[in-house]
Amino acid sequence: MTISTSACAVCGGNDWLELPPPHSDRSVRSDGAVLGHPMRKAQCSACALVQAMSLADTEALTILYTDEYDLYNSRPSSEQFVTGRYTALAQAIASSIAPYRPSRVLEVGCGNGSALKAVQSLWPDAFCIGVEPVVTAVKAAQAAGINVHQGMIGGVLPPAIARETYDVIYSIHVIEHTEDPAAFLRGLKALLSPHGRLIITCPNARAPNLEIVRSDHQYSMTPYHLGALTRKAGLIPLRSTLCPGGGEDLDYEHNQLLVACLPDKSDHVAAQMPLPGYLQEANRLQLLGARCKYFHDFSTLDATLQARLDGHKRLVCFGTGGWASILAGYAPGVWERVQACVIDGGSDGAFFGKRILAYDALKEMNPDGVIVGVNPATQPMIAQRLEQAGYPTIRWDDLIAM
Repeated sequence: MTISTSACAVCGGNDWLELPPPHSDRSVRSDGAVLGHPMRKAQCSACALVQAMSLADTEALTILYTDEYDLYNSRPSSEQFVTGRYTALAQAIASSIAPYRPSRVLEVGCGNGSALKAVQSLWPDAFCIGVEPVVTAVKAAQAAGINVHQGMIGGVLPPAIARETYDVIYSIHVIEHTEDPAAFLRGLKALLSPHGRLIITCPNARAPNLEIVRSDHQYSMTPYHLGALTRKAGLIPLRSTLCPGGGEDLDYEHNQLLVACLPDKSDHVAAQMPLPGYLQEANRLQLLGARCKYFHDFSTLDATLQARLDGHKRLVCFGTGGWASILAGYAPGVWERVQACVIDGGSDGAFFGKRILAYDALKEMNPDGVIVGVNPATQPMIAQRLEQAGYPTIRWDDLIAM
């Protein structure tokens, strides 16, 4: 169905193809919050960018990411699992510009400072600083001794950030949340030193994956879109690669990294660097079909999984991460039947109204079913572990692809 919404952030087009919502009356943010309204997104018929049909403006985003967003506290014991991903991402960032070693580094949207800490360890002689809108995340970073300040691009930047320029500016999974990604890039450009490097990572939308059903992701971009937005902001794209996912539980092939610099007429290689592949019409239609199927798979997840739960009375969920929140949000009927969540190490908290227990507590509960609430790519491995311990499992990796 062709609809009208804001102009496409990449090509300026106004011809949109609406994607079916993954649930009729709810949606899920990337911090796990479940919202009481459906998610509405559409694909640009000209360039295949996915864009929210109603874009949140800067004022709304400031309120959301200052006061409401809770990615860094909503996933109990998550740090033990994401530390390795942040280390790998920091290594990818450093290698993307090697052998260049910066003196001043800025991370924009640095969360609780996990990535900034990993980057600092790779460039120990560099001055590293971060800016983050989420107040609770800033406090957590500062409590850990990480140089993080509260503020955001497009909003209010603290003087300690705004009055300086930086040899490297990087931003991890932020651009897809912004009101205007080109304006966001221009804001970063203003802080970049003359021969500096800008590094952007975000989900790769060449194939539909978890990020596209996040309601706070206002854009889903292929490498072409990210490169085009970089040029639109007056920057020169130097390199486009795949990369690790950092704190977002996405596989390597579903993340992208782009390196850019300021225009420099003496840099002939940079000036001639082509954009990543533009999607021809057949590819755009194929991608539209894949996205529609992905959304449809989510819309049928609850009913299909409930059928698999027939006869199970003592149900628990293994996991309290991003995929477990997706399960709680998009399969509410299933979640209502879950009695508790279990994770390695346990927690004193709760997850979507379910108490969190240590894995060893499964013996006492003696469940007749364990729903594997983790990344579909790792569900077979987790299920094997549970079944070897004698616990029957319910998987759904055949229903939702990574």
